[in-house]
Amino acid sequence: MNYSQQFQQGHLVLPAAILFQYQALFPSADDFLVWQFFFYQNTSKLEALAPSEVAQATGKTVAQVNQAIENLQEAGLLEFKTISIAGEIEMIFDALPALEKLDNLLKPRSQSELAQPTNDLKTLVDDFERELGRLLSPFEIEDLQKTIEDDKTSVELVRAALREAVFNNKTNWKYIQAILRNWRREGITTLAQVQAKNEEREVQAPKNIAVSSDFIEAMDLWKE
Repeated sequence: MNYSQQFQQGHLVLPAAILFQYQALFPSADDFLVWQFFFYQNTSKLEALAPSEVAQATGKTVAQVNQAIENLQEAGLLEFKTISIAGEIEMIFDALPALEKLDNLLKPRSQSELAQPTNDLKTLVDDFERELGRLLSPFEIEDLQKTIEDDKTSVELVRAALREAVFNNKTNWKYIQAILRNWRREGITTLAQVQAKNEEREVQAPKNIAVSSDFIEAMDLWKE
């Protein structure tokens, strides 16, 4: 029986394996902490758990808890559901997706899955290493592969995020991930949409205002 099946049968114990796979699953320690509250809610008789209760228990603000919830949903680790109880609609968060991802991480890989990365991924890794000026770690390569395969992010879009990070002089993987998250939040999924967004940003940017020679001369007289 895997972890998601145990969860569905009402087992209350948090699997130790999730601690050892924490870095591969959760965006941050705060997100993991918030997720555990909803894990408890799902595996106990607690019918509802408000973000304000989580905030009070953890010393976080409600805004911080809501941000963690959003991060967990974007990472596919938490789902929002509505259920009907005694004729009333209750809203709950389902922590099961994190355990399903944990099961996938622990599932033995086939020989085909263990094969060398695809040419597209290998080229992308080469691009990253050239722009970052260092070799990627095995974890970063695996994370990059998940971004493409699990999150269904195109190679071209990841490469565009890399270019934007280099342009902003912030050449690290976390910053690139943040760019991709922002694009997903804005519904940007193609290179054409990125280009359209950049063009719109350029149009909205303040333009250099031409200053007449008369104005410059007047300023010079003022200095005197």
